[in-house]
Amino acid sequence: MTLEQRLSDGNDAAVLCPLTTLASRDTDALALNTDAGHRLLARYCRTQNSSDLDQSMKHFERASDLCPMDHLYRPAALFNLATAKFVSCQADGRRLDLDIPINLFQDALDLRPIDHPDRAITQLHLAIALLSRSVKRESQIDSDAAKELLREVLDVCHANSHIHRAALIAVKSSALHSAGSIDANNLGQERPAASILPLSPNQFANRAQRCAVCP
Repeated sequence: MTLEQRLSDGNDAAVLCPLTTLASRDTDALALNTDAGHRLLARYCRTQNSSDLDQSMKHFERASDLCPMDHLYRPAALFNLATAKFVSCQADGRRLDLDIPINLFQDALDLRPIDHPDRAITQLHLAIALLSRSVKRESQIDSDAAKELLREVLDVCHANSHIHRAALIAVKSSALHSAGSIDANNLGQERPAASILPLSPNQFANRAQRCAVCP
C-alpha cells in the first residue's frame, strides 16, 4: 500500500513517519481530507458525477495546503492532487490544462529520491500525463520524456509487479499511437487520441491487472 492511498490507514505504518511530527489537529485534517478526496474520486470513477470530482480536488487541495515545502507528506499530497486534476483534464477534454497535473507530478517526483518506495508509481503517472499531452500537442519532447520515465520504471520494478505491467501497457500504447499517426498521415486522416490512450492513469493499471489474470 502506498502513501497516496490512505494516510489514516494503519497498513501505512511501515511507510509513513510517525504522525506525532504534526500537530494533532493538522494530522486529523490531513487524514480526513485525504480520505475524503480518495473516496470521492473513486465514486466519480463509478458514477461519472462531475461534482464528486470537483469535491475530490478541493479536498486534495486542502490536504496539500496543510503540507508546506519541507513537509514529510507533501509528495503524497501533490501526487493525489495531480491525479485528480489529470482525471479532470481528461474528463472535460481540456488537454491544454495538462500542464497543471504534469507540474504537480513532477514536483512530487522531485521530492522522492531514487530509493523512495513510491518513486516508480510517480514516474508512471507522470509518464502517462506526458503521453497524453504529447498526443494533443504532437510534442516529441513530451513523448521522449515519457519513454525515458517508463524505461526507468521497467528497470527498477519486478517483471510481475503491478507497476511493471502498467508501464508495459503505457509503452505499447505509445507505440500504437506513433504507428497510428503514421497511418493517419498516409491516409490524410486524423485518428482521435482517445482511441489510442486510456482515459486516466488508473485505466492503465486496470488493464495491467486484467493482463495478469488472463491465460
